[in-house]
Amino acid sequence: MILVTGASGFIGRALVRSLTGSGNDVRALVRSPVAARMVRTAADEAAPGRVETVSGDLSDADVLKSAAAGAETVIHLAGRYRGRPDELAATHIDGTANLLASLGPGTRLVYVSSTSVYGWEQQWPADHASPPRPTSAYGHAKLAAERLVTQWTAGPTVIARPTIVYGPGDTAGMIPRCAGLMSHKAMRFPGTGQNRIHLTHVDDVVSALVAMVADGDGIYVVAGPEAAPLRRILTLLAEGAGLKAPSFGIPAGPLTSLAAKVEEAWSALGLSDEPPLNRHAVEVATRDRAYSARRAIEELGWKPTVNLADGIGAFGREWAAQNNRPRSSATQSSATSKLAVVSGNARSASGDLGFDWRSYLEDPDEGLGTVYERFALDDVLANAVTRTGATSVLHAPLFGMMGFPGLDAVTLARTGIRVGLLDYDLDRLEAVTAQWHELGLDPEIHLVEGPDPQTWPEQLKLSYDLVFSFAALWWFDDPWTVLAAQARWASKGVLTCVPNKNVFMRMRASLWHRNLFDDLNEEALDRHRLTAEAQALGLAPVGTGLFDIPPFPDTSVPLAKVVRALLASKKEAAAPEGEESGTGTWAWSILPFLKGEDPTMPDRIARLARWETYLPTPVAPGLAHHRYTLFVNPSAPASSETSGSEAVAAGTAVPEIAGSPTHTA
Repeated sequence: MILVTGASGFIGRALVRSLTGSGNDVRALVRSPVAARMVRTAADEAAPGRVETVSGDLSDADVLKSAAAGAETVIHLAGRYRGRPDELAATHIDGTANLLASLGPGTRLVYVSSTSVYGWEQQWPADHASPPRPTSAYGHAKLAAERLVTQWTAGPTVIARPTIVYGPGDTAGMIPRCAGLMSHKAMRFPGTGQNRIHLTHVDDVVSALVAMVADGDGIYVVAGPEAAPLRRILTLLAEGAGLKAPSFGIPAGPLTSLAAKVEEAWSALGLSDEPPLNRHAVEVATRDRAYSARRAIEELGWKPTVNLADGIGAFGREWAAQNNRPRSSATQSSATSKLAVVSGNARSASGDLGFDWRSYLEDPDEGLGTVYERFALDDVLANAVTRTGATSVLHAPLFGMMGFPGLDAVTLARTGIRVGLLDYDLDRLEAVTAQWHELGLDPEIHLVEGPDPQTWPEQLKLSYDLVFSFAALWWFDDPWTVLAAQARWASKGVLTCVPNKNVFMRMRASLWHRNLFDDLNEEALDRHRLTAEAQALGLAPVGTGLFDIPPFPDTSVPLAKVVRALLASKKEAAAPEGEESGTGTWAWSILPFLKGEDPTMPDRIARLARWETYLPTPVAPGLAHHRYTLFVNPSAPASSETSGSEAVAAGTAVPEIAGSPTHTA
């Protein structure tokens, strides 16, 4: 039996499929039950019943001992690529030490390292004998883990050093990130484009690791057939994806200096993720390197078979098919726009649809505006459940709201409603599910194939009465295909909540969210088009209304965090040694309320919302931040609560102004 750690990752999934397809029994160590389900599904396509999953991480000694029990070979892939130095050390160094301590005598270990250990100052091409000179935190962590493996004497060991890996299933690596940038007209890249980059297709990496299960010892470089200039690589990618090839010429020196400033700001803000612009990324894009895999070729009988033109071209075509149009999965379009990616104020730096959410794991402050709209949405959801008679609700997709996503149905779950969560991003789905578990709740989870709704299944394994989404539709190029999927999955009704177009939206678009609005599809906010599309799907609109009308401008989350960071740094400098400086600024999060630590929050929000009672109806469209529309399935059994022609949510919902085409009975 072969144990694979990191089995739910890009390389891990491909490796497990290959191993099981060739008749091996595999035990897959994954981070969560969500990842376990994904790995089993993928492996069963190749060879049903040959993969066993264990959920846990490298910090849990008991999990590791259980996972390693009976394993003849371990292929150790698990570990982060991006993050703070301490996070990378914890994953790669401490995690590898924990794994080694769990292995029985005689176990064969294949450790997957990286060519990052070589750094930049080498006689190229570097090979297995070249001296490691890492410059990045990732390279240092990998090299330290290699040394632990080399010192382990209880069984045979092999160390694989693959170059940058690409291929089917890669969503966050260098190649898809470049495709996303080019799709948003980031047509000018740093440097000359003549620096060589050595890529390896995932199929070639997998075949090398499979060969190492049976043979080899020591260090092997795993590299594709050739190193090629970045200009050629991106031209091949653009041709495959149907994009315009980029030009080069942004001076690397000034960009590196700017990246250093961004890193300093990121550190001052206490953010955990890698800055969207950093010196290592500039070096990757501008420095020359190449590698030799001659030892693996000569000793293992392995040879890379996927040439660059075929592999990059195929990836480009797959990327274009999955992402539909540029808006569907691109990152920010320039270094300047990347600087705006601060704690949820723009699209995720990895290119995910939706706002950045990872920073909220460290700092849950989402701003008063977001907390206010959460309570408003609670009322809208409760009204929709009452009107449809729903006993089960699916949040699909679970992103959309600024702040930490996927918490919008917690209140419903606590009233006994069965709740499901659906997303295409495994990391986000795992993080959201973990948050629900911390609250003592166990939602049903659904992982769909990707961001293209045309690939989403006709039916889910579990059925739901009501399907809802909050501010998610306008992240899609084709929101109506999303609506069609929601309609298929809902037996009684579909609730859509979208931003309301008014002067405040125009301010966001022209001032602090300028780059973000280049990506958003405002066609999805057209209530007349929405109604027409829903009716074409057989849904009947029963009500619409405005909600989330706070008596203050929206709190800008990044502004609050920046102010706190600045004040904290000043107070810390002035405070006596050993005395805490504090923050001195506001912080708003829904989590203290959900955890029972702040039971007064609803009353405080309700006091703010009282002004809506006196708000003249004609004024509401100019102030409201969101609009909801409830559709029902006419063939569903009628609920006693669905009579009447108007759907006005309790508390914060405001009916449409008289004479407007608001709803149909």
